[in-house]
Order: sequence, then structure tokens, then C-alpha cells
Amino acid sequence: MNFPRKRSLAALLVSVLLVALSTLSLQAPAHARTGSMPSYFSGKLINPANGHPVKGATVRVFRINTDILLGSDVSDKYGKFRINRLSAADEELDVRVNGRAVHYETGWVGCAHNVVPSFGAACTFSHGHQTPFKLQHL
Repeated sequence: MNFPRKRSLAALLVSVLLVALSTLSLQAPAHARTGSMPSYFSGKLINPANGHPVKGATVRVFRINTDILLGSDVSDKYGKFRINRLSAADEELDVRVNGRAVHYETGWVGCAHNVVPSFGAACTFSHGHQTPFKLQHL
């Protein structure tokens, strides 16, 4: 007489197992979770007054909220830069630019992609290609 109750319990257990297995199969691949997949950070530096590229400025990316340098590059004659071999584990990056050598401003990059004087006014950025960063000529 307990057959209906046992069947209900068995059906419930099977349902729970199916949901658990489908959830496990939807997880990200192991390399995405471990952060072993390399990535890049790229973009362009421009002078906002005239839209011309800024050549020779240094772009550095740091692990968020630290002074750990993850990579750097100097902008080319087109204002372009690219920093390779970033770990996917570093999902957010702090970005600093140094244009002093070519008479441009130096500082953190803010949310409007302009240079800001302090870390408190800066934003973090994710991997990939960015819209142009604006550096004022000194």
C-alpha cells in the first residue's frame, strides 16, 4: 500500500538528480574558472582638442586596488596600444597613463575615458578593446 508514496519519493529524487546534473553541465569550462586563459587590453590615445592621436605615451594596467603591474605599452604613431597576456582572473583593471615625455598629462583613467588626478576619481576597466582615452596636451 506504500507503492504510490515510494513512487513519488523516487520520482522526486530522480528530478533532483536531473536538475543537479543539468546545472553541472552548464558551468563554465575549467579554464575560464581558473583564470588561465590569457587576454588583452587595447585602445587608442587621442588629444580631445583636435582628435589627433597621441604618440609616445605609456599605458599601464594594474591588478585592481593594487600596485601590481600586469603590463604596459607605449602608444604608436596612430595612438594605438595593446597589452597582451593578461590573466582572465584579473577581470577588472586599473589603468594609468603617462604622457609626460611627450608633453601630455599623466594620471589615472576615469569613467569618461579622460585622465583624472587621483585613484578616487578613476574607474576600472575590463579586458578587450576600449574606446579612445583622452589626454590633454600640456
